[in-house]
Amino acid sequence: MSVAEPDPPKVVATNPTPGATIEPGPLLLSVTYDRAMQAGSYSFAGDPALAPEDCGIPEQSNDGCTYSMRCTVSRGREYEIWFNRGQYMNFRSPDGVSAQPFRLAFKVSR
Repeated sequence: MSVAEPDPPKVVATNPTPGATIEPGPLLLSVTYDRAMQAGSYSFAGDPALAPEDCGIPEQSNDGCTYSMRCTVSRGREYEIWFNRGQYMNFRSPDGVSAQPFRLAFKVSR
């Protein structure tokens, strides 16, 4: 009898929400998973031209489910960030299972 593989972690919330239009300026970008994640292991991935500016170092919440980082977003821009993608799969559960890739796209008002 084989042992079933554990289900991969899933994104349950982001800030901003997918498809949102937000105000320009400082942003606390965050992603929350359905369970605690491996400490210090993350992959904010994608095209650097579509990433927010001036992003800091990601911080993990005390419960281990959320990663947040301070960024800046500019008026009239569209942004896209992936939480895990391609070879960058470092959002993982404590037992090493990579989270499902998740795309966050949002806009900034003019």
